[in-house]
Amino acid sequence: MTKEFDVVQLDVHHLRVIRAIADTGSLTRAAIALGITQPAVSAQLKRLENMLGYQLFERRENGVTPTPMGELLLRRTAALLPQLDKLLEDIEQRVCPSGPPEVVRVAAVASALVAHLPSLVTRLWPEVSEAAVVHDDHPERLLSLLAQRRVEVGLVKDYPGHELEVPANVDTAVVAIEPTFVLLPEFHPLAHKEIIDLGELRDEPWVMVSDSSAATFTKYFADTCARHGFSPSVTHQVTSQQVALLVVRAGAAGLAQPICDPRNLGIVSRPLSGDVLLRRHILAWNRDTFVTARQEELTAALIDTYWREALDSPVYAGYLASRGEFGPRPGDG
Repeated sequence: MTKEFDVVQLDVHHLRVIRAIADTGSLTRAAIALGITQPAVSAQLKRLENMLGYQLFERRENGVTPTPMGELLLRRTAALLPQLDKLLEDIEQRVCPSGPPEVVRVAAVASALVAHLPSLVTRLWPEVSEAAVVHDDHPERLLSLLAQRRVEVGLVKDYPGHELEVPANVDTAVVAIEPTFVLLPEFHPLAHKEIIDLGELRDEPWVMVSDSSAATFTKYFADTCARHGFSPSVTHQVTSQQVALLVVRAGAAGLAQPICDPRNLGIVSRPLSGDVLLRRHILAWNRDTFVTARQEELTAALIDTYWREALDSPVYAGYLASRGEFGPRPGDG
C-alpha cells in the first residue's frame, strides 16, 4: 500500500528530471538543460529513487544510463510529459502576472557580455531581486529553454552560413557583429604585424576547443580556411579556452573573441584582414513574457555595454579606430 501511494506522488518535475538525465546522459548536462544546479538534479533523482524503491540510472565514468526500471518509467511517461507541459503552459499563460518573476533566469553562452547581463536586468526591472545565470555553450539548447519558458532571457551566438534556427515563439535582436582574432605566441614571426591574412597561417599548428558545443564554429573555421586555399592542421584539441591559451603560448595558433586580450600571458591577439570569421551576439527572449515590453531598452543597454568593453581592449580598440568603427555596424538592428 505504501509503495502504491508513493507512486502517485510522481509529478511533472520528477518526469522532467528523469527525461533530461536520459536525454543528456549526465546529471550535469541535465542540470543545464533544466536551468537548475547539478546538486538539485542529484537530490531530486535520489528522492525519486527512494520514493519508488528502485534505482533508475546506473552511474558510470562517462555518464549515466537507465536501468530496466528507468527504461520502463521513461517509456510509460514519454507521451505524458509533453501533454503535461502543454497543460501547465496554458495555465501559466492565463494566471501568471505580466510582470517579471522575483528571480529572472538568464541563459547565456560564453562572452564578455554575460557578466553584465544580470545587472542590466535588475536595473531595467527594479522589482527583480536576482538574475541567475545558466552558462551553456549550446545555443540551440538555450533557445529551446526560452521556447519552453524555463528561462526568461538568453544571450547566444551564431555565424554567417550557420545561422540559428529560432523557435516560433522566440524573438531576437542582434547586439553586435564582431570579427574573430588570431592568437599567437609573442615569439611568432607574424606577431609584429598589426593585421594578419588568414592565408599566412596555412602552415601553422592550430589549437581548437573540441567539445560538442564548438562543433559549429569548428566547421565554420574549416570552411573559411578552405575558401583561403588550405585545410588547417588542428594538432591540439582541448576542452577549454584556458587550456588553449597555454598551448598557444607554447607555439600553436588559436582563435578568440576580440574583447579577450591575453597579452599578459605571453600571447598576442591580432585581427585578420577582411571580414572573415565574423560572429553575431544575439539577445533572445520569449515574446509571451515580460521581456517583450522593454526588449528595446535591454538591447540598447547591451549594445552600449559591448562597445564600452570593446574600447577598453587596446588591440580591438585600435582595430576599430583603423576602420573608423566606434559603434554598431549598419544593420545590427
